[in-house]
Amino acid sequence: MRQILVTAFGVLSLTSAAFSQSTAQQTSSEHWVEGGPPYQVTSPAQQQAIQQNLKEIRFELDRYELKPESREVLQENATWLKANPGVYITIAGEADERGTITYNLVLSDRRAKVTRDALVQMGVPADRIVYATGWGKLYPVCAQSDESCWAQNRRARFEPWQLGSSAARKNRPAGKESASAGPLSRTK
Repeated sequence: MRQILVTAFGVLSLTSAAFSQSTAQQTSSEHWVEGGPPYQVTSPAQQQAIQQNLKEIRFELDRYELKPESREVLQENATWLKANPGVYITIAGEADERGTITYNLVLSDRRAKVTRDALVQMGVPADRIVYATGWGKLYPVCAQSDESCWAQNRRARFEPWQLGSSAARKNRPAGKESASAGPLSRTK
């Protein structure tokens, strides 16, 4: 009987806490996602500013190290991000259509993380980059099967963090798990 009362009290306490959290009113447009950064709804003008000011990074075939021209673009991105402290971003690494699914996922993930690590080294606070992950060949910007098109798909791109996205549900703080840059072995 005592065990039933303790269990019932625990369930009642948890239910009460959940109910009080769900009925709490927020007084500003800023929201907090548990384990994640604050989120403010971005206006169309803010989204356009992000798209205009954060340029994507391109990579060589089978590589994930940053070229000097990519570092220059990242420095411009870092300068803009530091001047706009309310902007939280995600970094999506991508690959061209060649290679296996696994190969492209690993390669694109390394591209995203190398890009993230470089921004952090340039002074962008790590918590402003909600996540950096590879999507492989899922989201090509160009669909032809030729080198000029493949080169466009080998990239890291920046997006504003959106409430309700996978970033909101599983915030992964920027860490230092990036491997050293270099070639990978592509197998079909």
